[in-house]
Amino acid sequence: MINPVLNAKPISALAARLSVISGVIFVIILGSLHFLEPEFDPTWRFISEYALGNFGWLMHLAFGLLAVSLISAGIVILSQARNITGYIGLVILGLSAIGIIIAAIFVTDPISVTPDDATFSGKMHSIGATLDYTPVAALLISFALARNEAWKVIRVRLFVTAGITIIIMALFILQIPHDGQFGPNVLAGLFGRILIVSYLGWILIVGTHALKLRRQNPKV
Repeated sequence: MINPVLNAKPISALAARLSVISGVIFVIILGSLHFLEPEFDPTWRFISEYALGNFGWLMHLAFGLLAVSLISAGIVILSQARNITGYIGLVILGLSAIGIIIAAIFVTDPISVTPDDATFSGKMHSIGATLDYTPVAALLISFALARNEAWKVIRVRLFVTAGITIIIMALFILQIPHDGQFGPNVLAGLFGRILIVSYLGWILIVGTHALKLRRQNPKV
C-alpha cells in the first residue's frame, strides 16, 4: 500500500529543501555564466564549455548542484512512489545524477574537437552527459506519484512539467547534426540550455509539495 503522506523523518524535509535550493542556485549560476563568459555563443555552444573559460569552476559547481538537486529529489520520492514505475524512474534519476557528477568532474573538449581527437577528460564528460535521462525519469516518477492520494492534487502540474522536459529533449536531439559538425546554424546549445533549465520546473513542483505535506503531517 502506498503511503499517502510524506515520511516525516528529518532527512525527507531536508532533502526537499536541498533539492529546491540547489536547483535554483544551479540556474542562477548558469545564467550568470552567460555574462561572465560571453565568448561562448549560447545558441550553439554547449553549457559544458563554460568549464573551459576563466570561471570554469562555476560550471563545475553548477553541475554538482544539479546532481545534488536530483539526488535530493530522489530521496524525497523514494517513500512516495512505491511501485515498479516509480522504482524504474528512480533508477534512471540516479543514473542521471551519476552522469552529471561525471560531467562535473571531467572537463569537456571544445566543440570543434573531433571524436578522434578527443581527450580522456572529454570522452569521460561525454559519457556522463549521455547518462542524463532526467526527463524520462521525471515522467515515470510522475505516473507513480499520481497513484499516491497525497500527490493526486498536483498530478497535472507533475505531468505538465515532466512532459515539457520530454518535448524539449526530443527537440534537442533533433538539433544534433548527423555529421557531428556544429556551427552557428545549429541550435543545439540553445535547446540544451532550455532543456536543462526545464528540469527546475519539475524539481520545484516535487520539492514544494513534499514540504507542504510535511507541514500538514508533522507527526506522521
